[in-house]
Amino acid sequence: MSPATHNPELAATVFASYSHADREVARRVAARLTELGHRVWIDEGELRLGDSLVDAIAGAIAQVDFLVAFVSPASAASEWCQKEISLAMTGEIGREGITVIPVRLDRVQMPVTLADKLYLDASGLTAQAIADRLNVDIQRRLTPSSPLPPRRQRANNRPPADPPWNPPRPIQLVGIDEAAVTSPRNDGTKGSALYTVPFILSRQPDSTWAQLMVNNWDRPPSFTTMHRPGNGRVQGDRFVLTGTTIEEVERYHLETLQLALQETNRQYEEIAARSRAEQARQEASEAEHAANVTDVLDRLEDRFRSQ
Repeated sequence: MSPATHNPELAATVFASYSHADREVARRVAARLTELGHRVWIDEGELRLGDSLVDAIAGAIAQVDFLVAFVSPASAASEWCQKEISLAMTGEIGREGITVIPVRLDRVQMPVTLADKLYLDASGLTAQAIADRLNVDIQRRLTPSSPLPPRRQRANNRPPADPPWNPPRPIQLVGIDEAAVTSPRNDGTKGSALYTVPFILSRQPDSTWAQLMVNNWDRPPSFTTMHRPGNGRVQGDRFVLTGTTIEEVERYHLETLQLALQETNRQYEEIAARSRAEQARQEASEAEHAANVTDVLDRLEDRFRSQ
């Protein structure tokens, strides 16, 4: 597929994140991607007077397929650009669909949030060339890949036993994602002074741990009168509290959150222990059955030979 070729069935929604110092190249790349059939969200064409910047941008990032991050010395130093990337990376971890594609415009160290991302080095490329390269990659990502064939069974036609479930170390809170803390609306309506605070977990949990954590946050072992069930969720390696403030976190919620975390780790380990015990029981039963089959086959062979 040549860079200028576009399949209408593979049209994507794209958010352009850039510093205003790089406005011209971002605008030209967005225009070319639009020519190729994609729907591009770029602030100068979307925002209107009176719009809330935080709400508009967060809402757009929550809906698009791709965020193209134009990385330059100016954007690397921009808190706003880093917040956009952080919002998108949180979405990339927590749900299927959004993908962050960095485009390095200049010789600059990639931000920490993008350190493990394969980026497009745009040095010496025109805006059209950048857009065409992005178009190829976007269409590749939107094209379903061929599944791997089933793994071959072993010679004895018995599938290999699953390894014992040995969960890693208990998950801990390691900090707060400052760049992803949102801003209050402060428009005088009820709750407008509240905002979202994401906590960083020591690793990304599986769905079982995540569900336990939400349940334990809603019904913790102990809580204060400021506790709000239903305002916590696990998103990737973050536990996100909505409708709160950083002061409330310090005074009330952190202790409750630690209690919920401890209870979640305890329950998760209990589930792991039951799984290990059940697997050991099943393996012992299978070993006993195999030994019995071998004994009977040996006796039958003796009888066949004696005939």
